[in-house]
Amino acid sequence: MSKHSSEKTQPGILYVCGTPIGNLKDASFRLIEVLGEVDLIVCEDTRRTSKLLNYYDIKKPLMSLHEHVERQRTEKVLHCLAEGQSVALVSDAGMPVISDPGAYLVSAARIQGFVVTAIPGPSAITTALAISGFYSPQFVFGGFPPRKSRKRIEFFAKWIQPQVPAVFFESPYRLLDSLKDLMEIFPKIQVSLCHEMTKIYESVIVGPVEDVYQELKNDEIKGEWVIVAYLRKENANGEKQ
Repeated sequence: MSKHSSEKTQPGILYVCGTPIGNLKDASFRLIEVLGEVDLIVCEDTRRTSKLLNYYDIKKPLMSLHEHVERQRTEKVLHCLAEGQSVALVSDAGMPVISDPGAYLVSAARIQGFVVTAIPGPSAITTALAISGFYSPQFVFGGFPPRKSRKRIEFFAKWIQPQVPAVFFESPYRLLDSLKDLMEIFPKIQVSLCHEMTKIYESVIVGPVEDVYQELKNDEIKGEWVIVAYLRKENANGEKQ
């Protein structure tokens, strides 16, 4: 008489993994361990993630999960979890979901009852804040400012408050325009601009927004930047609103 196992497949775990923002050596021991043990790695860009995996000699199946396919691919990931496969979610750099894809997948996995846990890692937001020298017990993160100047000015006026550092991401194509709009409403605001953090050519420029703008205006701007804006209380009065 044949025997059939009555044991149910244990569902897999979804690991939300923080990856290096530049220097691959910033990967944690736990991150490397988890990436080596999971059955599938879901990533924003397979080419970027492959560089990390190759550096640590990890060979795992990859599935892209950028913003245009997140909802469709989520169903495939949920099926994998239900079949007992564990999955790592990573972005190109830093923690997933923060201005990156992944929120829909994480939410859906929780709704379906799967275990979702984080492997903490580097963050461009807190790294830029730490090296800015702008101290405050609070800070705010506004993501990417709007593309159009009028909307951007309204955006900065809303997010920037005295004594509270405000962190933003900006593309190379709009960095100078954003600095000009900051000058328009907060002429004396201090900014810290971070580029290529943790990499060989890391650059951090700190000073009054007008000085920073003048330093960069004739340069060829490349890559994504992190802006930390800090409005001192004594400079808040009289600023254009």
